[in-house]
Amino acid sequence: MTGNPFHRAVVGSMQYVPRPIIWRFSQRYIAGTHLDDAFETVAELNAEGCSATIDVLGEDSTSLQQVDEAVDLYRRALEGIHERSLDCGVSVKLSEMGLRFDRRACIAAMREILSIAQTHGDFVRIDMEDSSVTTDTLDIYRELRSAFDNVGAVIQSCLHRSERDVEALLSSGQTNIRLCKGIYLEPEEISYRDAGEIRESFKRLLVQLLEGGAAQVGIATQDPELITHAEETIERIGVPRDRYEFQMLLGVAGPLRRKLVANGHPMRVYVPFGELWFNYSMRRLRENPRIINHIVGNLFRPR
Repeated sequence: MTGNPFHRAVVGSMQYVPRPIIWRFSQRYIAGTHLDDAFETVAELNAEGCSATIDVLGEDSTSLQQVDEAVDLYRRALEGIHERSLDCGVSVKLSEMGLRFDRRACIAAMREILSIAQTHGDFVRIDMEDSSVTTDTLDIYRELRSAFDNVGAVIQSCLHRSERDVEALLSSGQTNIRLCKGIYLEPEEISYRDAGEIRESFKRLLVQLLEGGAAQVGIATQDPELITHAEETIERIGVPRDRYEFQMLLGVAGPLRRKLVANGHPMRVYVPFGELWFNYSMRRLRENPRIINHIVGNLFRPR
């Protein structure tokens, strides 16, 4: 774990804090522990003019039974989205589908989820995890998009390889990409560490995707500088509304989110939920202790 001494001390002490207090920090960013909590949050966001993506908290399954349980939960999520007529998709981590121990089972699970989603006219985002699975994740995305048109992937601007990955994706067919900075702390030899370098990479990748003809680009950031750059780029290129959307995490930059919606930009909010909220919260803090600043700064602001 990296970060300054204050960050390390705070994260290290969190394991001794009662869970109800940890939940006070976490509930701003997590819809709840049950699927109905996610549906309720999505309905509220839809009423604000935002679409949403339900993100089931869970990763690194270690058995086929866990994979089957995850697929069933996604089935129920997609059926609930359809029954409630919500403007919403789902996001899936391949490690939760067994990628780390059974690639074939992972692909089969994703095909099942995509088939269910396709039946209901819903979209599935393959989330990006740490760099140990970047190649596998993008390879599986290429394989799945040859059979399904309701699937997308994620590119992280913190990685040196991302411009090459985008070039390869654009040259091999229609692609739907969520562009984000990336939360994982990766080795310096493969990633940018300086915030300014990560921003500049994000800007280059956004132009590459929009000018390169990506079917749709999810501009996933709450960074005002990057949002201004994105708006200017969209106007300069003349990108139609159906080829991009801004994306933010639940509980982050609510006023800026509402401003973008008021200005007519498509907006999607990621809605995490699940019984593994504590594991998720602690893992995110351990991976990037600098999140502490963001949590404390947003704790008393409205979602």
